[in-house]
Amino acid sequence: MTDSNPFAVMELLEGETLDQYLAKTQCNAATVRQIGAQIADALAVAHHAGVVHRDLKPQNIMVMQSGGTPIPKTTTTAASKNGSVALPITVKLFDFGLSRSERGLFEGDPGGRTSEGVVMGTPGYMAPEQARGETAGPAADIFALGCLLFEAFYGKRAFDGSTASARFASTLESTPETDPLRRRADIQLADLISECLNKEIAKRPTSADDIASRLRRRGPAVDPIEQQVEHGYGAGVFVRRRFFELVTGGALGGILGGLAMQYRTETLHDIDSLAVLSFTSMQGEPTRLASQAAGQPLGDQSIDRGDEIAVLLVNELSRLKDVNVTPFRPFVAHNRDEIQAIGRELDVDALVTGNLKTIRRGEKLFDEINLQIVSTRSGNLLWGKSFSTETGASLLEQSQLASQLAAAVGRSLTSSGDSESELNQGSFSCLVDGVGRADPDSPEGLRKALLCFQSAHRQDKGWAAPLGGIALTSITLAAQSTTEDSIALIQTARESAEEALKLDPDLANARLADAMLLWQTLYRYDEAARILNQLLLVEQNFWQVYHQLGLLELTRNNQAEALRLLSETTRRNTLSVIAKVGLARAYWFFGNTDRAIADAKRLRNAHPENRLARGLLIDLYEQTGDFGLAAAEHVGVDFGSKLTAETYYRIRQSVDLTEYPYGPFGTLLNKAILESRINGGIDDSELGTLADSTPPMLPLLLAGHPSFASAKRLPRAAEILPLTYSPFSSANE
Repeated sequence: MTDSNPFAVMELLEGETLDQYLAKTQCNAATVRQIGAQIADALAVAHHAGVVHRDLKPQNIMVMQSGGTPIPKTTTTAASKNGSVALPITVKLFDFGLSRSERGLFEGDPGGRTSEGVVMGTPGYMAPEQARGETAGPAADIFALGCLLFEAFYGKRAFDGSTASARFASTLESTPETDPLRRRADIQLADLISECLNKEIAKRPTSADDIASRLRRRGPAVDPIEQQVEHGYGAGVFVRRRFFELVTGGALGGILGGLAMQYRTETLHDIDSLAVLSFTSMQGEPTRLASQAAGQPLGDQSIDRGDEIAVLLVNELSRLKDVNVTPFRPFVAHNRDEIQAIGRELDVDALVTGNLKTIRRGEKLFDEINLQIVSTRSGNLLWGKSFSTETGASLLEQSQLASQLAAAVGRSLTSSGDSESELNQGSFSCLVDGVGRADPDSPEGLRKALLCFQSAHRQDKGWAAPLGGIALTSITLAAQSTTEDSIALIQTARESAEEALKLDPDLANARLADAMLLWQTLYRYDEAARILNQLLLVEQNFWQVYHQLGLLELTRNNQAEALRLLSETTRRNTLSVIAKVGLARAYWFFGNTDRAIADAKRLRNAHPENRLARGLLIDLYEQTGDFGLAAAEHVGVDFGSKLTAETYYRIRQSVDLTEYPYGPFGTLLNKAILESRINGGIDDSELGTLADSTPPMLPLLLAGHPSFASAKRLPRAAEILPLTYSPFSSANE
């Protein structure tokens, strides 16, 4: 006391509030962890003392440099993938004006509670239970901490709106939209933030202590890719055969090289996923296919020069073990906004773009090819070089472009043109053509790809790769074909896989085809699972391996693993409708019909031309008895005004099942689903008829599809289903 007047001495904090700090600072993952761990420590102390803050927000947190010194006027923390760069920061939590300290808050004593229906806190940072006027316990502070971490990590509020009411509604109804590219900077941190923001209290982290521990668990690490870039990998000269880097007459190459040096440190060393866009003319005109079918499979259309080079680069770069390369679909970007939009759609760190033109030097014609790597986050040019090859050079020679791209991102890649084995140029060109078309979303493309691979094999019978392409394409196409074609394709797949593995026992697509044949047609599930799991260890970016293992685990009724693998499939190939439809169907088979319908609607709206998304909706609506909705999915088919189950199925029987299939199951199984609904099930004789031709998707449908519910309990079903199989939940039956 002084002069009989009581006073309190408080610490003088010189710094700025967290909202001021975030307004001028781009935090890297390490800084977010550093800030978050200190806030979690403060909450842990409060919670152990029985105190809940209840108004945790950026304005109630002071940020200082360690030692208490103020933060500089302009502050940035480099956005580093591994988060190894961060300023030493100290944060202080204050303003406990809305806190409650009565122990009854934790023990159920009404004396410690906010009255029911009284909302206290800040919209946009309060937990859902607070927004509803319910009791705010420690879990409410954990939710608010999640909001802070989200804002610091993603650079935007988790729950935003122009008014308090809008922020209340967002908290109660919305799920924060994350940035997939930013998430890759620290997946563990991103997952922790999502846990904190769970609307269900029981699913949030159990304590602030736990959060602090998890935030500190990831120590500084040296990024091996960054080390390679710092030591100069990727700066080599590219001179081989008729290829040479342009020195004269290549002003654009010099400009791109200068820009590459300017931006190299921005994200080149962070690239672990990329996609290749269609090449354009030097004047920037889009290729014919890219302008007509952006993002769609190549199918059986002719491939022009721009798409051919892009497919070549995808084929080569896909051999990199630690870079996920998106399967090729035609895309063209003309400006920064389009680059960023495509990056978000494909969920990749960078795009490979390029243009080409034919020029004359003396009496010879040359193809001038300009390659660029562009950041999808900023739209900035990260690297660029210009190359030239005499017109008429083979794709085998031009494969060396991929080595330059790999070196630019700190990797090493021996291109097909530089490999020790002598490859046939014609065979290689046919192989590349097949790779570009072998998209499971397009049966037409698969059929054309099969012809390409067969041509490649005829030109070089000692090369295993075309045989692997034949095997994988054949078994994939068999699942979407007529009965007669399916039987022939299965035999082709079996023979080609066997021959390919004799030539190269490690050939990935041949091993994948072998595993698919084992579980889909021979019912040897454990053996197939061993092959697929082995493949995942060495082919971590091969999306079809995840897809097949996910379908296998779905057939074996391993719910958690099946959903994890099928979800991972959609992340590794964001354009594949067949993968997304498969995930939606898995939710249905496991009893979550509402989720399946919602996902199928979204896919149908996004891909109205795709038969699989619409077919899944028809399947779902028929199963739930919503025949009006099912009829509405048959575009141009008149089901009449008085619709009953009887009239619906009478008309449905006249509809071409190849035009409106239930799924990628082939004509035999699609017809079996329809007839089962009409006849009330599948008997033992019908199941035997189905099994005789070994349609590839029979095990999956028998295990999970509601139309096969009666059939899977027949003695014959035991010969097909896994030995460890236990029937799915009866929710769909």
